[in-house]
Amino acid sequence: MNKRKLFTKIACWLGYCLFAGYSAYMTAKSVSMTYEMKHLWIVFIFVFVVALIAGFCLSAVIGELQNRINPSKGKFVGGLLGFLLFWGVSFMTNVHFMFMKDDGLKVVSAELGNYKSYIEDQTSRKVNVINEQREAALQSHEKQMTELCDIFNAECTKSTDYGFATNAIQDLKNIENYLINTVTSCDDKNNYEGTIWREEYDKGYRGKRGKDMVAAIQAIFTSRINEKSNLRISAINAFYDKKLRNLKDYFLLREFINDSLYVVDMPQITEIATPDVYYQFQKVQLHTNIHDRLDKNDQMEIERLTKVSKTSNPQDIEKGKFRYRIYPSSRMFNTWNVWEDMFGGRLPKDMKLLGMILLSLIVDIIAYVLRILAR
Repeated sequence: MNKRKLFTKIACWLGYCLFAGYSAYMTAKSVSMTYEMKHLWIVFIFVFVVALIAGFCLSAVIGELQNRINPSKGKFVGGLLGFLLFWGVSFMTNVHFMFMKDDGLKVVSAELGNYKSYIEDQTSRKVNVINEQREAALQSHEKQMTELCDIFNAECTKSTDYGFATNAIQDLKNIENYLINTVTSCDDKNNYEGTIWREEYDKGYRGKRGKDMVAAIQAIFTSRINEKSNLRISAINAFYDKKLRNLKDYFLLREFINDSLYVVDMPQITEIATPDVYYQFQKVQLHTNIHDRLDKNDQMEIERLTKVSKTSNPQDIEKGKFRYRIYPSSRMFNTWNVWEDMFGGRLPKDMKLLGMILLSLIVDIIAYVLRILAR
């Protein structure tokens, strides 16, 4: 072998190792994220050895094709199957790595925006519902108290000549019973029994006559009624204030997303722009710090919102006839999920793998052409 051929062979080997090494790196990154492996370089070494084996299998296939004296079908078939097996895994994982690299920022940004929109909508909606319920409860209480007090006041007006009679006392008891019987509606802990008409202390008012006397008695009980009504109003407000405080997780999540993720994290991952930073952002921030802090109903609703039916019937989503409107970042970091979604037509319309497939093919073709030339 002359020096020129030797130099060419060495150059081809080095070129093959370079392209095979790059391919092995992409595969190692894909595999380590798919199976959550921490030791990337161990995975890389293993994958690189597999790439060399694939090159050896291809070399064996070419050798048998060129062997016109006594070709071995076993070596040819075995070499071809070995090459296709090793190369197939490499090809799929390379495309997956390119997908993470090129679309990773778009995926995590879109998912973060989906969380942000959902949490803000839920927070506003729940706050509005609670305030509407509060207003309805206060209006209902005011209406009921006004009606009962009007009956009592009318009875007092009629009692000026005949005395503070049984009907007026019964009206006071009706007001008291209303307060007693509705304490559960707003978790009212106040005790209203025997607080408006107190038989032992108020029996002296029975039968009192005269306009001025009845008016004075009416003023005494009106003061008591207002006092107890204000207690109920305070209980209603406390009940709905507690409901608002129970939304603290939504408020905290909203602040966390707006103040931390958008201000601190997103600029950083946009600047670094690697699959690793997207992966960590998805695992820690999107999953642990947002998704896991939501209750099951919210999680299911968010998952539903990421999908759009392929048919005119939204219920077909449950039958698997859907396309992702927003691609879940958790699926992006799994090779098999990405390919499954591609073949199932579930990737969002703006996500195409064709360019990544072609680029991966070019890298592998160059690598294996160099390997053949280096035989």
